[in-house]
Amino acid sequence: MYIIKEADNPALQKLAASLIRELAVYESLEDICTATSDDIEELFSDGLLHALLAFDEAGEAAGILTYFYMVSTFYGKRISYMDDLFIREKFRGNGLGKKLITEWEGIGRSKNCCKLEWKCLTWNKPAQNFYKNFGGIMDDKNLTYYKILADE
Repeated sequence: MYIIKEADNPALQKLAASLIRELAVYESLEDICTATSDDIEELFSDGLLHALLAFDEAGEAAGILTYFYMVSTFYGKRISYMDDLFIREKFRGNGLGKKLITEWEGIGRSKNCCKLEWKCLTWNKPAQNFYKNFGGIMDDKNLTYYKILADE
Protein backbone atom coordinates (compact mmCIF):
# COMPACT_ATOMS: atom_id res chain seq x y z
CA MET A 1 0.00 0.00 0.00
CA TYR A 2 1.44 3.32 -1.05
CA ILE A 3 0.24 6.87 -0.57
CA ILE A 4 0.74 9.34 -3.43
CA LYS A 5 1.08 13.04 -2.62
CA GLU A 6 1.61 16.13 -4.74
CA ALA A 7 4.80 18.00 -3.81
CA ASP A 8 2.80 21.07 -2.85
CA ASN A 9 4.77 22.40 0.09
CA PRO A 10 8.43 23.24 0.82
CA ALA A 11 9.13 20.08 2.84
CA LEU A 12 7.87 17.81 0.04
CA GLN A 13 9.68 19.89 -2.56
CA LYS A 14 12.94 19.51 -0.63
CA LEU A 15 12.34 15.76 -0.52
CA ALA A 16 11.71 15.81 -4.28
CA ALA A 17 15.08 17.50 -4.80
CA SER A 18 16.75 14.76 -2.75
CA LEU A 19 15.09 12.00 -4.78
CA ILE A 20 16.11 13.70 -8.02
CA ARG A 21 19.71 13.57 -6.76
CA GLU A 22 19.29 9.84 -5.99
CA LEU A 23 18.01 9.29 -9.53
CA ALA A 24 21.08 11.04 -10.97
CA VAL A 25 23.31 8.69 -8.98
CA TYR A 26 21.31 5.64 -10.15
CA GLU A 27 21.68 6.76 -13.78
CA SER A 28 25.41 7.56 -13.28
CA LEU A 29 24.65 11.17 -14.20
CA GLU A 30 25.49 12.85 -10.90
CA ASP A 31 28.31 14.76 -12.61
CA ILE A 32 25.79 16.67 -14.75
CA CYS A 33 23.10 16.98 -12.06
CA THR A 34 24.04 20.44 -10.83
CA ALA A 35 20.59 21.46 -9.55
CA THR A 36 20.54 22.41 -5.90
CA SER A 37 17.60 21.96 -3.58
CA ASP A 38 17.00 25.72 -3.91
CA ASP A 39 16.95 25.42 -7.72
CA ILE A 40 14.32 22.67 -7.59
CA GLU A 41 12.24 24.53 -5.00
CA GLU A 42 12.29 27.63 -7.23
CA LEU A 43 10.95 25.60 -10.17
CA PHE A 44 8.09 24.47 -7.93
CA SER A 45 7.39 27.96 -6.63
CA ASP A 46 7.34 29.33 -10.18
CA GLY A 47 4.73 26.71 -11.09
CA LEU A 48 7.01 25.16 -13.69
CA LEU A 49 7.64 21.81 -12.00
CA HIS A 50 5.18 19.36 -10.48
CA ALA A 51 5.86 16.10 -8.69
CA LEU A 52 4.07 13.09 -7.32
CA LEU A 53 5.76 11.51 -4.32
CA ALA A 54 5.05 7.97 -3.14
CA PHE A 55 5.29 6.91 0.50
CA ASP A 56 5.00 3.49 2.10
CA GLU A 57 2.75 2.77 5.11
CA ALA A 58 5.52 3.85 7.50
CA GLY A 59 5.86 7.21 5.76
CA GLU A 60 9.18 6.47 4.05
CA ALA A 61 9.64 8.06 0.63
CA ALA A 62 9.53 5.28 -1.96
CA GLY A 63 9.52 7.08 -5.31
CA ILE A 64 8.91 10.18 -7.38
CA LEU A 65 7.48 11.21 -10.72
CA THR A 66 8.21 14.76 -11.92
CA TYR A 67 6.38 16.45 -14.77
CA PHE A 68 5.73 19.77 -16.41
CA TYR A 69 3.58 21.12 -19.22
CA MET A 70 4.51 21.91 -22.80
CA VAL A 71 2.13 22.82 -25.61
CA SER A 72 1.19 21.26 -28.90
CA THR A 73 0.50 23.98 -31.44
CA PHE A 74 -0.96 21.36 -33.81
CA TYR A 75 -3.56 20.27 -31.23
CA GLY A 76 -3.84 23.58 -29.41
CA LYS A 77 -3.58 21.77 -26.08
CA ARG A 78 -1.15 20.94 -23.31
CA ILE A 79 1.30 18.06 -23.34
CA SER A 80 2.24 16.64 -19.96
CA TYR A 81 5.94 15.79 -20.02
CA MET A 82 7.36 13.37 -17.47
CA ASP A 83 10.96 14.29 -16.68
CA ASP A 84 11.74 11.78 -13.93
CA LEU A 85 10.33 8.50 -12.71
CA PHE A 86 12.36 6.95 -9.93
CA ILE A 87 11.55 4.17 -7.49
CA ARG A 88 14.01 3.51 -4.68
CA GLU A 89 15.53 0.05 -5.10
CA LYS A 90 13.89 -1.66 -2.12
CA PHE A 91 10.44 -0.57 -3.37
CA ARG A 92 10.83 -1.81 -6.96
CA GLY A 93 8.78 -4.65 -8.36
CA ASN A 94 5.65 -3.97 -6.31
CA GLY A 95 3.60 -1.96 -8.81
CA LEU A 96 4.61 1.45 -7.50
CA GLY A 97 5.87 2.68 -10.87
CA LYS A 98 2.54 1.74 -12.43
CA LYS A 99 0.66 3.48 -9.62
CA LEU A 100 2.66 6.71 -10.10
CA ILE A 101 2.41 6.75 -13.88
CA THR A 102 -1.32 5.97 -13.78
CA GLU A 103 -1.84 8.85 -11.33
CA TRP A 104 0.09 11.13 -13.71
CA GLU A 105 -2.06 9.96 -16.62
CA GLY A 106 -5.17 10.86 -14.65
CA ILE A 107 -3.81 14.35 -14.03
CA GLY A 108 -3.06 14.72 -17.74
CA ARG A 109 -6.61 13.71 -18.62
CA SER A 110 -8.06 16.10 -16.04
CA LYS A 111 -6.00 18.97 -17.53
CA ASN A 112 -7.26 18.10 -21.03
CA CYS A 113 -3.77 17.26 -22.28
CA CYS A 114 -3.56 15.87 -25.80
CA LYS A 115 -0.75 13.47 -24.89
CA LEU A 116 1.78 12.34 -22.36
CA GLU A 117 5.43 12.40 -23.34
CA TRP A 118 8.73 11.25 -21.84
CA LYS A 119 12.19 9.97 -22.70
CA CYS A 120 13.99 6.82 -21.65
CA LEU A 121 17.71 6.12 -21.57
CA THR A 122 18.80 3.71 -24.29
CA TRP A 123 20.49 1.36 -21.83
CA ASN A 124 17.51 1.08 -19.49
CA LYS A 125 15.75 -1.97 -20.97
CA PRO A 126 13.57 -2.64 -17.89
CA ALA A 127 12.18 0.91 -18.13
CA GLN A 128 11.61 0.53 -21.88
CA ASN A 129 9.59 -2.65 -21.25
CA PHE A 130 7.67 -0.92 -18.45
CA TYR A 131 6.74 2.00 -20.72
CA LYS A 132 5.73 -0.32 -23.54
CA ASN A 133 3.44 -2.21 -21.15
CA PHE A 134 1.97 1.13 -20.05
CA GLY A 135 1.02 1.78 -23.69
CA GLY A 136 3.94 4.02 -24.55
CA ILE A 137 4.85 4.32 -28.22
CA MET A 138 8.49 4.84 -29.14
CA ASP A 139 8.91 7.82 -31.44
CA ASP A 140 11.37 6.77 -34.12
CA LYS A 141 10.51 9.69 -36.41
CA ASN A 142 12.00 12.48 -34.29
CA LEU A 143 15.51 12.99 -33.06
CA THR A 144 16.33 14.91 -29.92
CA TYR A 145 18.75 17.79 -30.21
CA TYR A 146 19.94 20.07 -27.47
CA LYS A 147 22.35 22.89 -26.76
CA ILE A 148 23.68 23.56 -23.27
CA LEU A 149 23.27 27.23 -22.33
CA ALA A 150 24.57 27.13 -18.76
CA ASP A 151 28.23 27.95 -18.13
CA GLU A 152 28.98 29.14 -21.66
